[in-house]
Amino acid sequence: MSSVIKAFKSFFDTFIVTSMIKRETIYYEDGGAEHTEATLNAVLDAAKELGIKTVLVASTSGETGVKAAQLFEGSGVQLIVVGHQTGFPAAGVQQFKTENLKRIGALGGVVNLGTDVLTNSIRQRQRLGHSPMSIITQSLIAMKVKVNAEIVAKACDAGLVHPGEHVVSVAGSHRGADTAVSFLAADSPNILDLNPQYIIAMPLSREKADTEYMARRQAAQKDG
Repeated sequence: MSSVIKAFKSFFDTFIVTSMIKRETIYYEDGGAEHTEATLNAVLDAAKELGIKTVLVASTSGETGVKAAQLFEGSGVQLIVVGHQTGFPAAGVQQFKTENLKRIGALGGVVNLGTDVLTNSIRQRQRLGHSPMSIITQSLIAMKVKVNAEIVAKACDAGLVHPGEHVVSVAGSHRGADTAVSFLAADSPNILDLNPQYIIAMPLSREKADTEYMARRQAAQKDG
């Protein structure tokens, strides 16, 4: 083999090695709240390893947000807990508990209850029909990252995260936390610029969690 070919081979081998990144991803067989602790710990480790300064956690009542705030306190990573807007699932309703909002603040976290920029497109679809945003939302649901993407956009819209900032977004299968993805952030007007980077944790299936969620909804409707 000529020296020129050897030099090119050496350069090519070096390029391949130096341009490849290996990271561990946690996959859960079934999604569910039982994975919350493992997911949050994996997120904190990843944030430190990747130099990420901001982590967003979706939380409906604030329960998961409190667990995250307790873990992240004093870590140097800013926690932003993102809940539903007032008016979901019904007008005037706010599901985020006041006591959890206070606890998160006392532990150094920030709470954002801004407009549900993706969820609303699905809610409006019955009256207005499909829209470009509802199609984007359905695609994100199919990829199991709809909530992860939505809370990044919400935090960006609120000025809590800067466009282009590398953040970790954490969500769950209706309860708790089992899905964590890092993104280069974008606000809702530029949501197509939202750029996923690393999958930290994700369930392979949400069928069990979806079934349990629908059973709870049906029971609540009967009680109501």
